[in-house]
Amino acid sequence: MESSSEFTLPPFYCPLPAACSPLTEAAGAHALEWMASYGFCDVPATRDRIHDAQVHRLLGLMVPQVENEEVFLTLTCFANLVLLAEDLLFDASPPTGGLSGIIEQAGRVMRVLESPGYRVSAADDPYTLALVDVMSRMRAESSPARVGRLVHEMRRCFAGAIRGINAVQQLGRLTEDQYLSIRLDDVAGHLTVAIIEMCGAEPLADDAWQSPAVLACLESAGMVGALDNDLFSYRKESVHDLNLINVLQETRGLSLQRAVDETMVVRDRVMQLFLRLRDELLVSAPRPLRYLLVQLSQALRGHVEWGLTAPRHTGARAVAASAGEAIAPATCWADSPSSTDASAPHYPSISWWWDLIGRSHGASAPSTRE
Repeated sequence: MESSSEFTLPPFYCPLPAACSPLTEAAGAHALEWMASYGFCDVPATRDRIHDAQVHRLLGLMVPQVENEEVFLTLTCFANLVLLAEDLLFDASPPTGGLSGIIEQAGRVMRVLESPGYRVSAADDPYTLALVDVMSRMRAESSPARVGRLVHEMRRCFAGAIRGINAVQQLGRLTEDQYLSIRLDDVAGHLTVAIIEMCGAEPLADDAWQSPAVLACLESAGMVGALDNDLFSYRKESVHDLNLINVLQETRGLSLQRAVDETMVVRDRVMQLFLRLRDELLVSAPRPLRYLLVQLSQALRGHVEWGLTAPRHTGARAVAASAGEAIAPATCWADSPSSTDASAPHYPSISWWWDLIGRSHGASAPSTRE
């Protein structure tokens, strides 16, 4: 394969509003002080990871209209821990024991997450102590159902990441559909949706979560975010990393630039589907669903803004700046999609989303059950 730096990144089609929560800087300062209290900032490499990730800015861009400030502050701390776990467990050098070691560590993290009364001991490391603290705060500030969904989506993330590590070993045999099914989980799209929903004043009804039309809309947004990540993070990745660009080079024999362009085509087709499903759902959406869909729309734009400017992805050390100052230049945005093909792609894992067009009536009705 060609060097991962030898390509031109196409502009992103994202006809969605850009905004940032006024709580962003306060949340960032709170999270940094909290992380430092557990010693994470004592190690220069870890401190740099936290600084370069700019997690508070990502959350501020994804949830501009926060309705529950305490939950937002706690989620900013939680998101910092999640990204740190991703870096240390899945993106850094494999721990002792290889894949089995990763599975064991991920399992231990999950047990802490799902245990309301987890008892810490002198043997627990700072990460475990911080995780117990942030989950205790979360349970005090949010409902059991919302916390349970957050834990469930973390489990999905870990499962997807482990599938991804295994898939890297068979990159030459991986189909495009297999890749997309893995990426939908390991990129934390479902987790992001849960985080956004928790910032709203009213919980989304169970029937709405289970609605096929709502699920298709939410998952399509997650896929857009996943492919955006594939595109804006590619320069810092290895040609052997799991990424749709690399998969397309293997499956279709494309050049690097052609694979980048085709990834954007797939992404734009899914983006147009999301916009269509979202607009249909908004017609009769109750307030909790409307809040989620509006914030999710802004999250897609904010995610790209963050990805194009955060040192985590650009590789450049950040200069101290407020959240609103680091904005992607206008040349990064496209006025029209790279493809106007409205048909479903030949990927069984996601093609069913297109079947839900025009079938969202009643999907957003609140449940009448006790």
